[in-house]
Amino acid sequence: MSNDQKKEQTNATALETVSAKFVSQIERQFVAEMGSALAFTEYEKTLAQHMYVKIDATLKALEDKRGQKQDVVPYKWENVNLPKLALDAVHRIGLGLDALIPNHIHPIPYLNGKTKKYDLDLRIGYVGKDYCRRKLAVEEPLEVLYHLVHDTDIFKPHMKSLKNEVESFEFEIANPFNRGKVVGGFGYIMYEDPKKNKLIMVTERDFKKAEGGARTKDFWSEDKWREEMMYKTIVHRVSEKLSLDPKKVNAKSYAYVEAQENDERAQQEVDQNANKTTIDVKGEILDESEHGQPDPAASGQPKQDIPKDPPAQGQPEQMSLGATGTDGPGF
Repeated sequence: MSNDQKKEQTNATALETVSAKFVSQIERQFVAEMGSALAFTEYEKTLAQHMYVKIDATLKALEDKRGQKQDVVPYKWENVNLPKLALDAVHRIGLGLDALIPNHIHPIPYLNGKTKKYDLDLRIGYVGKDYCRRKLAVEEPLEVLYHLVHDTDIFKPHMKSLKNEVESFEFEIANPFNRGKVVGGFGYIMYEDPKKNKLIMVTERDFKKAEGGARTKDFWSEDKWREEMMYKTIVHRVSEKLSLDPKKVNAKSYAYVEAQENDERAQQEVDQNANKTTIDVKGEILDESEHGQPDPAASGQPKQDIPKDPPAQGQPEQMSLGATGTDGPGF
């Protein structure tokens, strides 16, 4: 075995040890906060370890960017609100979200002015939301299609009516290499019984509404990112039409996560002008597309469906599994 191979093996072993301790820490914190036992399955332990790797890499990247800025709290595990992280992580793991799959989860740290620690917002990306909504739906769809519509495309909806029992559409890309600007979008939810199929259209007004509610306008300003954000808007608007089944165990976790995101969004709007200490994480963290999700729109090709199941393992972000440079959460 070469020296490089030995070093790689040593780093992998160290990472496995620290991430395993992270899993134990989550379980202990959950019990302390909720007063009930928590036992991860082996698969959930793997998801928790992936969560650790993602968070650790995020902290390291932000710490590198912080450099010598003394007025910014270091992005270290000891400065992370672990009790909150434990609860939030448990619910996301319960949904089967894998932090190492692009656009499943984005850890976004916000400095809590009272505690002087970072609250980690484990934001669910649009791929993660699509995955959860399908899995937890009252009736799991056969497929869900998402498409942007450009001004040279031909799109004709066929809505349900007395003469038409099945909602459907015609969609043709008339000029594939010069499709013009985006004028809207749509999603199509397909069921075993075609009569249940749903066509959801998203208008420019919906895009502008999403842009108006965005925390940063940076990604709505450039053509490439703007189309990515439009596509993400379609996924959110359409996947929300998949009603959750409360009988499914993980629906509780999803309801918790959605309620938490709504509460945080409302609170941030309230604090927008009062809390100026919120860290600057634009670019690397807030935008989902930087995590490697290909942008079909940017290539001039028609939008492809988001896979029904998560992408194959082993193709997460370009993330080193070697030494991370952080010391772990102090366990």
